[in-house]
Amino acid sequence: MAEAKFEEAAIWVCWDIDNCPIPKGCKAEEISQKISSALNRLNYRGPISISAYGNMNHIPPSVKKALSSTGVVLNHVHVNSRSFSLHIFDKLLEWSHNQDQPNLMFISRDESLSSYLSEWQAEQHKNVLLAHPPNASDSFVASAKTAWLWNSLCM
Repeated sequence: MAEAKFEEAAIWVCWDIDNCPIPKGCKAEEISQKISSALNRLNYRGPISISAYGNMNHIPPSVKKALSSTGVVLNHVHVNSRSFSLHIFDKLLEWSHNQDQPNLMFISRDESLSSYLSEWQAEQHKNVLLAHPPNASDSFVASAKTAWLWNSLCM
């Protein structure tokens, strides 16, 4: 359950859509609601903003339209593994300095960020939530206060 100080606070969802695509069997127009429902079940009731990062050229126009229509902000990042990781890291750094958004839900498989997620949570009193694919490392899962299997959010 959410700590009282985080219940009403804003939540930024940073979604690595290349490495955690829409799960099979889940409709694009349902993603935003599924994320909101998962958060609400744990008493997170603050405003939610969802930003998806990845190579949008690989996503069909109908899927992009469906995601956008539910408020998901699509951010095209030319994918080269190093530059993509740096781009995501830069966005997470921006979030870590934002006092108005203490909650982060990170949807990714980028385990290279584990230590940063743990540090922001411990030292900056931020709240990190994680949705990850199967077979994520224990340290990656432990870097967040709460973790979900990404595919389970759409069930």
